[in-house]
Amino acid sequence: MKSKYSLIGEISDFDYHGFWGDWCSPKSLKAWLNTLSPGEEAEIEINSPGGSVIHGIEMANAIKNSKAVITAHVTGIAASMASVIACACSRIEMEEASFMMIHDPWGYIEGSADEMRKQAGVLDQMKAVIMSFYRGKFKGKTDEEIAALMTDETWYTGAECKENGLDCTVIASDVKAAASIVGHKFKKIPDGAAKFLTSKEITDEGRAEIEAAKAAAKAETDAESSTGNTGTETGGHSEPPAVVDSAAGAAAEPAAAAEATGGDWEARYKGASKKINALQARIADLEKREADRAAETVDYGAVVAERDTLKAQNDALAETGNQAVKALKDFADQVKASGYENLAALIGAVSGLKADLEKRDQELAQARQQLDHMVETRDLLTGGVLSPGNGNAKYSSFAEAVDAIGYVEACRRYPDLKAAYRRKGK
Repeated sequence: MKSKYSLIGEISDFDYHGFWGDWCSPKSLKAWLNTLSPGEEAEIEINSPGGSVIHGIEMANAIKNSKAVITAHVTGIAASMASVIACACSRIEMEEASFMMIHDPWGYIEGSADEMRKQAGVLDQMKAVIMSFYRGKFKGKTDEEIAALMTDETWYTGAECKENGLDCTVIASDVKAAASIVGHKFKKIPDGAAKFLTSKEITDEGRAEIEAAKAAAKAETDAESSTGNTGTETGGHSEPPAVVDSAAGAAAEPAAAAEATGGDWEARYKGASKKINALQARIADLEKREADRAAETVDYGAVVAERDTLKAQNDALAETGNQAVKALKDFADQVKASGYENLAALIGAVSGLKADLEKRDQELAQARQQLDHMVETRDLLTGGVLSPGNGNAKYSSFAEAVDAIGYVEACRRYPDLKAAYRRKGK
């Protein structure tokens, strides 16, 4: 049996599956992907209106980078970021009665005109990232055509997906919703898709259940020392404004406004989520301050010990310096005692002596050459070479030659006598 992950509900930053709605996060998806082996066949069941762009892209990238062969099986709706996750899979299976919707990402922001223009640029960047996933699955469509489909908020049934170029397999069946999804704000929802987006009015009991799930997710995240959620402040710099797609609702109203209307509990959830993010940032800041205070606690005994150690090291270095100064002074005294005023004068004198020695070495070498020439001339005249019957040797044996002219000269002049000496072992 294939391993299966259920993407049933909204894409968020925490996991919750209960009567009052479902949320899926990158954390649970990554944990499931880590159980798969390279090449293993697996399936992601999708019935989701989308959700957070940032967390959806994180999930899509995790799927794309997995070594497993993952099939997206759309049983109800794969809308907005859920369609991106489907297109990140190796294969797509669409129930005939299911839907896929693609559209431009939405965002919300408060601030100046410059900040809003900046947010528009962020949304354009996110659209380009989303298109990179659609491009691999919508065969034969140009980037311009895909961009136009997104801008127009395009809905396809399973069969229409196939007809419009989506690389998918259509499964003929009569499918009912796998979960009840809430809070949709799409503009062009087909009548056939409305059954997948039936809202439930939350009660106090349901709200408490969701808050408990969020608190448990937060506690688990804190225990693992994971990073903060999108939209919090870290390191003294604000993260980019939160960006959501149509499934999450583009313009999340403040919780107070939702209380006034008394019915939009999704807006209350969004407001609560923002408060949770702010609370997490505050908690992180307090924890950092506490850590800083703990680090600033002074251990006076350790400080004194370190001071004494540094003082001893300083004294040792000072003594070494004093010894070096004394050695230099003694050397200077020796230079003066030798008859020179300073080291420079001594170096000059040494250099002169060196030059004289080099000159004498050259003269000695020349004298040696002249002596060798005279010896050779003498040997020619007195060694019997010019006299008949004496051969080429002046001496009768190598030992005699060594005694007369030395070993080196004997070797150089009389190699034949040396060879005969070695053969006789004498």
